[in-house]
Amino acid sequence: MKHYVFIESNTTGTGRLAVERLVREGHQVTFVTRTPAKYPFLSTPPANLRVVEAETNDQAQLEAVLDRLAAEGPPTAVLSFSTYYIESAARLARRLGLRSIDPEAARQCHHKFLGRQALRRAGAPTPPFWLVGTQEEVDALKGSVTFPCVVKPPSDSGSIGVRRVDSFEALRDQVAALAQRATNDRGQALDGRVLVEGYLRGPEFSVEVFTLARGQHHVFGVTQKHLSPEPHFVEVGHDFPAPLPEAQRRALVTATTQGLDAVGLDFGFSHTEARLTDAGAVIIEINPRLAGGMIPELVGYSTGLDVLGLMFAGLEGTPAQLEPLRSDVASIRFLLAEQRGTLQGVDGLEAARAVPGIKLIEVDKKLGSSVRPPESSSDRIGYVIAAGRERADVERALAEARRQLRLRIAP
Repeated sequence: MKHYVFIESNTTGTGRLAVERLVREGHQVTFVTRTPAKYPFLSTPPANLRVVEAETNDQAQLEAVLDRLAAEGPPTAVLSFSTYYIESAARLARRLGLRSIDPEAARQCHHKFLGRQALRRAGAPTPPFWLVGTQEEVDALKGSVTFPCVVKPPSDSGSIGVRRVDSFEALRDQVAALAQRATNDRGQALDGRVLVEGYLRGPEFSVEVFTLARGQHHVFGVTQKHLSPEPHFVEVGHDFPAPLPEAQRRALVTATTQGLDAVGLDFGFSHTEARLTDAGAVIIEINPRLAGGMIPELVGYSTGLDVLGLMFAGLEGTPAQLEPLRSDVASIRFLLAEQRGTLQGVDGLEAARAVPGIKLIEVDKKLGSSVRPPESSSDRIGYVIAAGRERADVERALAEARRQLRLRIAP
């Protein structure tokens, strides 16, 4: 029996699916978290799912937990599906002699300013950027920054706090608002610094990659992203593979692999976001993990590959099938509130699930939850996934399923 140790996770989607699959297959899973209530799938754990409550933002506490677990027998792998804990999990894995990403590469990806510096040093495509924390530092950008520009926390995820600003006054206000935050979304301390970046004009994509060793990158494909109206940048849908001319696909892949080498990524899955601008493909950020937003499920529906199985095989050091078994199209659209209120119900689920081509429909928000138009990925209510041979058929299936669904939201 294998023993997988999870250090936190994303709250829905692939992390949950990974835990449930390992448990279903009879393996031992230990889930280490500072807030068990954050994960509904932990509410009634079976015998082979052990939940350990610990301060996961304290590396010393994590090491003590892992030492106790290792005393029972060496774990198969230590991993995380949460951007905030990839580095911590990697350090724990390396300490136990297990396969993992280079912790320093994980650090550079999560701390976006460090990642930007690494990209710039390597000559990889990156927008202009500045790290600021005081109003004096913001004022010093006059003459350098152009508008619109993007302001974001340097170590958050899920589009939290990411905003386009269109004037110097708005820039000062947004920096001041973010600089006041003492912790990020997972309670990790912030230092009051804020990242300002040049605005990239052009459609957004992501490149899904598995790295076997430094400089050896297997590209599964490019995902097209659908974003919410600005000033926010919430992902509201994905299509895999993206309908792109080969030259544009190649430009995105080249920029991505250059970026992965720049940050020193040497193992595992990555999800690199980029935009196609008039100057070419430019990297937004590199995530050293499987994509969120159910993109791994899209890759699986499209290619016939078992993406989670590939990840487990990589961690275990066993050979795996990387070449696609088919070339279908898969898409996801998220269910979103159009106004603030309380979610009272979702009507039409049975009819929507019966639409040909629909693979999965899930409602993640509990009834009674407060909802709002999307400002971050946590505002998504649920999702619809469709797949098929032809892109037009997939689009029709999504449209018909969405037509059948009705969100009941009380003011």
